[in-house]
Amino acid sequence: MSNNPCRTCQATGLPVLPCRYTVIPKDFIVPLAEPLGVYSGERVKDVAISDRYRYAVRTLRAGFLYLFYESGPQGSNYWEAYAVTEAGELWKAADAQSVQGAATKACSSQGGHNALRMQYLVIEKPEQCGKVWLAYSEHKWSDKTLQRYEGGPERAKRMQPIEPAAWIAAAQAANHQAILATGSNLKTSLEYFSELDMLNGEFKDLPYTGPDAPPAISREDGTHVEAQLRLESTRHPWHLRNTGQGAQKDKVLDALMQQMEDKCGDPSMGVAYWPMGIALWDAIGLAEELNGYYNDALGALARYGEERTLQITAAANIRAAKTALESGAANRADRANQHAREGIRVGERFQDVGARRAVIDSYFQTDAGKQAMSALEVRRATGAVDQTTYDQERAQIFQQHLPPDKHADAGRAFDTFHAHLDSERARLEGTMGDYRKDQINRAWPKYEDRINWGKLTAFERQYEVFQRTALQLADERAGDLIKWLESPLLLDTLEDYHPAVVEDGEEFAEVVADLTEGLGGSKVGHDYLTQLIQNRTNATGREALFWRAIAANQDTLRQELEAALTEAEARKNEILNAGPSSAELLAAALLKNFKTFTDFYKKSVGVVHEQNEGKLTYLTRKLKNANIDKLMMNCGDTVFRWLQINRVADFFGEKFIQHIFLLRAGVLPADALSLVRMQARYEGVNREQAIARIRTARTFLEANEAIARQPGNVALAEMWGKIRPADGRAGATGMRIGLVVGLIEGVNLRKTLVAAQKSPKEYLQIAASLATLSAVVIDIAIVPYQLMGKRAYGFQKWKLRGAALGFVASTIQLGLDTEQMVKNFSERRIAVGVLYIAKIGLGLGATVASVISALATSGPLLKRVGQRAGVQILVVVGSTVPKWVAVQGVARVLGLLVGWEVALVAIGIQIAIWVFTPDVLEEWCETSAFGKQRFGTPQSDAKKQEEGFVKALADVS
Repeated sequence: MSNNPCRTCQATGLPVLPCRYTVIPKDFIVPLAEPLGVYSGERVKDVAISDRYRYAVRTLRAGFLYLFYESGPQGSNYWEAYAVTEAGELWKAADAQSVQGAATKACSSQGGHNALRMQYLVIEKPEQCGKVWLAYSEHKWSDKTLQRYEGGPERAKRMQPIEPAAWIAAAQAANHQAILATGSNLKTSLEYFSELDMLNGEFKDLPYTGPDAPPAISREDGTHVEAQLRLESTRHPWHLRNTGQGAQKDKVLDALMQQMEDKCGDPSMGVAYWPMGIALWDAIGLAEELNGYYNDALGALARYGEERTLQITAAANIRAAKTALESGAANRADRANQHAREGIRVGERFQDVGARRAVIDSYFQTDAGKQAMSALEVRRATGAVDQTTYDQERAQIFQQHLPPDKHADAGRAFDTFHAHLDSERARLEGTMGDYRKDQINRAWPKYEDRINWGKLTAFERQYEVFQRTALQLADERAGDLIKWLESPLLLDTLEDYHPAVVEDGEEFAEVVADLTEGLGGSKVGHDYLTQLIQNRTNATGREALFWRAIAANQDTLRQELEAALTEAEARKNEILNAGPSSAELLAAALLKNFKTFTDFYKKSVGVVHEQNEGKLTYLTRKLKNANIDKLMMNCGDTVFRWLQINRVADFFGEKFIQHIFLLRAGVLPADALSLVRMQARYEGVNREQAIARIRTARTFLEANEAIARQPGNVALAEMWGKIRPADGRAGATGMRIGLVVGLIEGVNLRKTLVAAQKSPKEYLQIAASLATLSAVVIDIAIVPYQLMGKRAYGFQKWKLRGAALGFVASTIQLGLDTEQMVKNFSERRIAVGVLYIAKIGLGLGATVASVISALATSGPLLKRVGQRAGVQILVVVGSTVPKWVAVQGVARVLGLLVGWEVALVAIGIQIAIWVFTPDVLEEWCETSAFGKQRFGTPQSDAKKQEEGFVKALADVS
């Protein structure tokens, strides 16, 4: 203690050592069989989590501690506040209004504080105190929040009471939330427990950072280490307070107890009370911890992917090469067969024409009859009429030109002739089918002997086991997290963010995003997000967390948003007809429904757009600098599907949703409204025209070029190119806008797909655009996670990568969940996500650069956003990109996200196939991770192996 301590250090009275409730894995060793010890767990234990976890107590984390005195030495109904450092130290503020997160040391000029003194607070003159209410919050309470909790009912739901006067008089806890702060009881708080194994200053079995090089989670054969898969890490750093060992064991705790006892006197000398301990509610921190445990499971997938990049990419590329060669052979055979059909034309051959004429001449005597029947037979042979129409017209010709007694015989004669033609066609098709099979069978065998298939398939089996186990683990952990997201205590805690304070509202949205981060990566989590979005549209309700966050928790916005969502649902099936009248009706509806919402997001100056970084916490500042909109990354694809109608036309309801998120992303209101008007006028027509262009175009790129030149698409592309963020927010909102734009275009392309379901050519052309669009959105949005991952260490890095994997796996569905491409994809998407992240990690993402098809009219804006993010976007329009680059890029995106068979069919329609340089590919197969490695240098570097595979791909012909 300083020789000249400040008044805070001199204060005497009732020492109170505050801690917080938390949650730990069941196998984490604690001092007592019951981790809470003498702490009651009131309201916390009401949330019945699974036996995988137990509730426990830790010291406070960075935030604020508030005390409200119903009565005390300074009068009645007044506040005290403390800033809490990351280490849990308490710094008393002059008043609750001026408390700052970056606390200043009140007596640093006089030699500093004794560190032990900062671990507890002192209630002065406790004999004069009535009830004193305490609450911990990670968020600084606004004046309006302080006023809210001055009211008794609201305070009782959020703060915990103690009775200092009763405590010192009775020498025991006056309520079930406070305990005697004896040394043994204090050890219940994990930072005071000294009997656990330590590593780098933290508990080994529940690390924050963990070892510099964590133990491997996988083995070369694909098996995994179960203990590493199930390892969990805390979200909150350890700042241990009782680390002495040997002769120094518990000395710090003894000194702390002695100091606190000195504040209230020595009980052995007749002073009749002891210090107090209390465990405070921290619902946000507890849910955040559970979210971290959940993301540990997804992080394990990313960790496995990084460790086994060599094997995972080798297996994927070998499968890709086999599929590509076989699909290419099938493609060539199909073209050859088509040429054969056009040359042979069963039914139009010389012998067929002669046989047909003989049948006609046998029954028809007049030239008119012969001509009529001959014309009908030609139409049948060329496929111009179906069988029903043929039968009807033949009966009419028979009626006009044959005697009734000849009808039956003539009919049998023609049927016999047709049966002969059908037999000839079947024989020809059989021959062509055999030729096709033979070509496919010849495509791969020369490489077969280069691959150690036993080793490859054994690895894949083990990798699949690991994925299933990790995803099951994620689902289980998501269930516990969801229980806390639904808990009354969390909802009460969220009342800290006042619904009439702008800064509170934007912080509220960030908290909801933090607590739901990564949930889209598991089935249980995704189902819960769907429930939040689709079933809780009453934005004024407490449980509507997602829509409350979208409305920044502001009462006026929540009311307006709820009314707008109600109208959007009611008008879900109302078609927007092409033309200005429908566009103006939509614009009028949006202006009516979103006036307050528009004004708020035009003027908001909260944490998302804060320029003064001194006002931001460390974590928030990192997110702000990285431009991450975690809420949309968690839920964007789900919300955009909510009111989507799978028809070519646009509908009122879905346009409401698009408008909401353009405004929230930071697009100027006038631009957002102009865009909606333009979309209402053109998009439906554009989709119909796009299908027509694809049907008549000879090639993939030719169709794109024609579609890009359509007047409606030109107008929309120009409008997208003019879209800009609100003033002063370009850096903070560029990626936010890019993410929303990608989701909007996903809706547009899925609608176009509806008109193409019956045609493989049209279907795959649009599917190619969807897949390339999803790749662009992923590449843009993943940049901040990559940057943050480089700054994170140990297990925090893997939590972050787990959340990123959840986003990638969810966003891949942007282009892959249509009926023909979703087969088994719910099981595959995580594997695809791991592969995608692995290749990004090699600096060799899905493409040389991200490619977006011209079918997405927002290409100019996405290109601009991508350049700002450091991602090269190639927009495939006209001569903007060399054709070989465009085809190569699109093929690689599709090959990775969808599969090489689809890639080659889509890209190879009448123009090109992906081929390999045989000698180079043979050598690559031989030396890869699953090659037999009988010659050459075996690959041990994943990046070089991937570069070798790319080199083995010849230019597209």
